[in-house]
Amino acid sequence: MRKVTRYRLVFLVLAVCLYTIGVKLTPEQFLADENLPVFISLFALYFAIIPALHLVLVILGTKQKLWKILIPFSTSSLVCRYSMPTELAGYFEFIAYLRYPLIAILLIIELAIVYHVVRMLWKCRSMQGDPRASAIKTMADEDEKKRTTAILFAYEPATWYYLFPFLSRHHAPSLVNLRLASSSPITFILLLTGLIAITTGLYYSLALWSELAAIIVSSLMGYSFIYLIANYRISKHHSVYVLDEHLVINNNFLNLIVIPVSQILQVQTDFNDQPDSDALCLGKGPANAKLTLASPYCYYSMMGSLTDYVTEVYLSVDKPESLNQLAKSN
Repeated sequence: MRKVTRYRLVFLVLAVCLYTIGVKLTPEQFLADENLPVFISLFALYFAIIPALHLVLVILGTKQKLWKILIPFSTSSLVCRYSMPTELAGYFEFIAYLRYPLIAILLIIELAIVYHVVRMLWKCRSMQGDPRASAIKTMADEDEKKRTTAILFAYEPATWYYLFPFLSRHHAPSLVNLRLASSSPITFILLLTGLIAITTGLYYSLALWSELAAIIVSSLMGYSFIYLIANYRISKHHSVYVLDEHLVINNNFLNLIVIPVSQILQVQTDFNDQPDSDALCLGKGPANAKLTLASPYCYYSMMGSLTDYVTEVYLSVDKPESLNQLAKSN
């Protein structure tokens, strides 16, 4: 496991445990003479300790943007709003008021996404590669925030692009294939079966409380069906390919890296050194190919929400010798 992944996982586990402990220890009533120290400790936990952990482990440890420090503060405010006694929860009522502008913003974003998807799908008729890769190339000179936003917007048309073979019929041919568990038909069937079971279970569980909530939640879960198909087709047929002199590597549908071929200094398919725990290793099993880059390039994970700059990429592929043509083209 890479260091950045360990840091994120450690923070996630710590945050869940600390929030759970905080909620369990929250008194039902606020009595200044008796439990004031308890509430002071809880506020210190929510608004000092957890944000400090996020700053050290996520922002500094994985080199993320400083504005992401707002995430633990907003989460802590939400937890206080619904776990604190009425006397104190009222101070966090602004969280409830924020729902109206948030709903308006989400509606605007949804309309923008619909327009963007329709426009991108129209272009996909002749597109030779992933809309996400095109977004990365187009926004290469922009700052990271604009680039990650463009990638996030490109995920929806990319889903439909890979869902229908008709749209991806002009796709660039695969150079090699990463060894991925998600490329297995058995894995796909198991995930599909699990998704259907979870969706059905959620519907019948929520229907006892609210029919509308059951329909909304189960519909959102069922919508993941198209993501499973896109993920399977990318992993099976389009994990590594060259598009407009750029090497595109899809480590399943959620993660990718786009590298200009001219920036690949060296391709090694016969090496003795094994990647360390911090190296970027893509594919299942031992690495049999290594790419050395002229400068750091960004690896986008979790739909572009997490970024990591690397100068070396280790791959586990089916035909490593096919990658040698990248070095020859330089």
